[in-house]
Amino acid sequence: MMSNKYNTVASQRKENILIITLNRPEKRNALNSLLISELYEILRDARENKQIHGIILTGAGKAFCAGADLAYLETLLSKKYDEHLKDSKQLMEMYYELYTYSKPTLALVNGPALAGGCGLVTVCDFAFATTEAKFGYPEVKIGFVAALVSIFLVQAVGYRRAKELLLTGNLIDATKAKELGLINDIVSPAQLMPFGLSFISDLLKNSLVSIQLSKKLLNLTVAKDVRTRLEEASKFNAQIRQENDFKEGILAFLQKRPPKWMHLK
Repeated sequence: MMSNKYNTVASQRKENILIITLNRPEKRNALNSLLISELYEILRDARENKQIHGIILTGAGKAFCAGADLAYLETLLSKKYDEHLKDSKQLMEMYYELYTYSKPTLALVNGPALAGGCGLVTVCDFAFATTEAKFGYPEVKIGFVAALVSIFLVQAVGYRRAKELLLTGNLIDATKAKELGLINDIVSPAQLMPFGLSFISDLLKNSLVSIQLSKKLLNLTVAKDVRTRLEEASKFNAQIRQENDFKEGILAFLQKRPPKWMHLK
């Protein structure tokens, strides 16, 4: 049974596995302040619950997460730097909570995972996607910077491939995502959840203590000082929101027209 405690996320227990579903299907599960705060809260609760040994993250409807919500983007145009920084740090804390969760995390990508939604995929320990899934970081197309998620993307696919995704803003399909190392494998839509439950259940037959210490060791090895880097990235996030290109990009996106960048005028 799904929990109705939250407005934008739903949760369901399958024995010792917590399934978290981004639950704004009418908005393609787009991120806004409420979803970010509720996802952070449910992750914090899971961290404290000793009965939960693993997490599955997925999306309701036909999308995993389409990035930032349009109405949310519009509110950013009137904010000042300090407000942007506070907003960015809220997002940072949510990603950090998921990234540092001591037990296994698994993203089941049932549809498009874009921008911040693609960031959620990279933060999880494992990711499996359907053939319908699309991935990408189109922030540069609206004058934005994929600041926070870039840290996790470089870890997942490497420096040069991260540059390709971040600087072109192009979308890729599941086959390409697997080739780059963004996801582990591709699963049919009908089998996505059964496969995910089976995968994480098999994983949890191993020593949970060993898994937790292995994750901690890997974070020390691969992601040393990640908190410091995220703090710096949050400043980049706030800074770009002050730029004219960002404001023009958002307006153009909302008005469904090509942007008029400063260097093209």
